[in-house]
Amino acid sequence: MSFALSYFAGVGMIAAATVFLVILYRKTGTLLPSDAVERLGALMSMALIATAFLLLYVTYRVDSGGGGFVQSGDPRLESTELGAPAPDFAFVALNSEEEMRLSDYRGKVVLLNWWATWCAPCLEELPALNGLQDRYADEGLVVLTISDESRATLADFNEALPLRTVAGYVQDEYLETLPDPFRRTLQIRPTTYAIDRDGVIRDFVLGAQSVAAFERMVAPWIKQSASSE
Repeated sequence: MSFALSYFAGVGMIAAATVFLVILYRKTGTLLPSDAVERLGALMSMALIATAFLLLYVTYRVDSGGGGFVQSGDPRLESTELGAPAPDFAFVALNSEEEMRLSDYRGKVVLLNWWATWCAPCLEELPALNGLQDRYADEGLVVLTISDESRATLADFNEALPLRTVAGYVQDEYLETLPDPFRRTLQIRPTTYAIDRDGVIRDFVLGAQSVAAFERMVAPWIKQSASSE
């Protein structure tokens, strides 16, 4: 099997993003300009470079016989996990730095999204997640976005592109005690769970989604909860 195309794609992505950043720096004198569009372009270019390096690393590992970057195991939910209570876990709230738990949101419909600032598909769907939080908060929806990155990294990102979701992070002992299926599916970002007001996992999806897809995940549980109250 030839991996030339993967190598070529990775190098091409890095080159294209670097050219954009160089042009932007020459124009503005900074890599994070105040203009929102230019700043978004810079962040997306940085994310593209990070993704390209990851692609090259994974390709090299597989090409050299060293195995893939992602740990072994199936990231999908098992049949016994879908429709079962979501296991509780602790995380740190980004804005307040308080320890929170998933169970704190019992009584709400939770759209739990695992993401990272280096993940290009994650960045693509963030506007949809922000919009969902704005649109359905009064109907009992909480959009919970969790990363395993440092607070400093997430705070810098939040300053450039504010998160209107309930944002948090897991590191150190929080990450070590993260239960399955969340720990297992963390292999792939973004991953998203729909959890009803009783704390039951109702839906799960891998990869970036549209507003319409997210709405389909949560709408039945919002309506069901509202009709039963």
